[in-house]
Amino acid sequence: MPLLLVLAGTISICHPRTSFLSVVKSLAPLAAVLDFVYRAEIAHGGSSTSFSRMGYVNATHAYVAARSALPGPVQISYRSCRSIHSVQEAAPWLVGPTHHALPTADQVVTFTLSGLVQNTCYEYVTNAGHSGSFRTPAQDAKRFFFLATSCILPFFPYAPTDHSLRIRGLEALDTYLQRHSPDFMLFLGDFIYADLPKRLGFSTEHYRRLYRKVYSSPSWSRRLRSLPWLHAYDDHEITNDWAGGTGGIYRDAIHPYVSYQHAPNGHAQDPETLYYTFDHGDVSFFVLDTRCCRSPGDQVDGSEKTMLGTKQLADLRHWLKTASRWKFVVSSVPFTVNFGAASMDSWAGYRFERQLLLQEMWRTNGVVIISGDRHEHATTMFKPPEGNKTTVIEFSTSPLNQFNQPPSQRRYSQVTSTDQPIHYQPVGHSMFGTFSVDTSESGHLTLEFALIVDGHADWSYVLRL
Repeated sequence: MPLLLVLAGTISICHPRTSFLSVVKSLAPLAAVLDFVYRAEIAHGGSSTSFSRMGYVNATHAYVAARSALPGPVQISYRSCRSIHSVQEAAPWLVGPTHHALPTADQVVTFTLSGLVQNTCYEYVTNAGHSGSFRTPAQDAKRFFFLATSCILPFFPYAPTDHSLRIRGLEALDTYLQRHSPDFMLFLGDFIYADLPKRLGFSTEHYRRLYRKVYSSPSWSRRLRSLPWLHAYDDHEITNDWAGGTGGIYRDAIHPYVSYQHAPNGHAQDPETLYYTFDHGDVSFFVLDTRCCRSPGDQVDGSEKTMLGTKQLADLRHWLKTASRWKFVVSSVPFTVNFGAASMDSWAGYRFERQLLLQEMWRTNGVVIISGDRHEHATTMFKPPEGNKTTVIEFSTSPLNQFNQPPSQRRYSQVTSTDQPIHYQPVGHSMFGTFSVDTSESGHLTLEFALIVDGHADWSYVLRL
């Protein structure tokens, strides 16, 4: 109250209407901030959230994630889709697995559907009210198409008339899916922001609530839930610039991540790791975990400093040496050092280990790196040593729905002779990359990349290996 009196006292008392309007104008920004931070926390994210979505799908298996509003047994049934042009009766429902939706997993379950037929449309239902559809790919697909991005913050850009869980980037993606049919989405972390715009808790329930909020957004559509999503995690699933090992709040944060995001990936190398590999057609993917085992960012760089930890680094190097398919490395943080000191949380702060990996990549038939995190796009080529013609290239694209880099933070430029810039785009509240892969010509891979910014094609690049 004294503040209001002071505000009023600074305005001419001869014009009470002017004084009132001035006070309202002064308080409006504060009201907007409070609305942005707290409206969704008060109104949404409760235990009634219910949804289903597709995880990993290959020619014979599919993973379906579902959250039941109530604990108890959840059963899935599925069948091949009937064409709208067919006069035949629909295929009979096949009874799938039953899982118990437990409070300890926030009532999230992951079903594995097996014995599927390649290149076939399927539909499913559960006894908890979920339904959806998906398509299996061809076993030996020579042409396929996928997307990649990261970073979601609902209710941004802020608009007071919006639903507080609106995600405009999802709506732009849904519009894109009306015209295109990608095989899957690689989402590279920061699906939730545990610490932005303001941290409201540290418990496991706090993290669960954040996932429930995102999955409760009205911006999700049937098309988006039918698209197979494969996830990695990054710092904001825990807290900003996390490099604190697997103790402390990591334990509280990672259990919800595993339930909601990792279990439907279907590719854990073992129960103790969150990195994984998978194949699609003639391409092999290695999805990194860049958080659990990294050394502190302020540690002096050298042989003792690691981004990946001993085991993951060894597994990645072995994969680079032995994987027979074309290789795509998926990193939640950028591999290039061209963002400079502004991105020491990325591989720029772990250059010794990065160099070991570059040397391994240059010994292959070429590597494509896909990353996110920076809220901007950069395509970078990594120049091999003299006499080596191997192509190593990175496409780093984000966010799906977040702020873009402000002018004062746009620092992408060549800082070493190795990292050669190809394209940079810092502007856009919603960005994702599209990757069209063609391996139909024996011994060659053709990759067509397109950058989609705020729903529109912005730039493209063709790579031939």
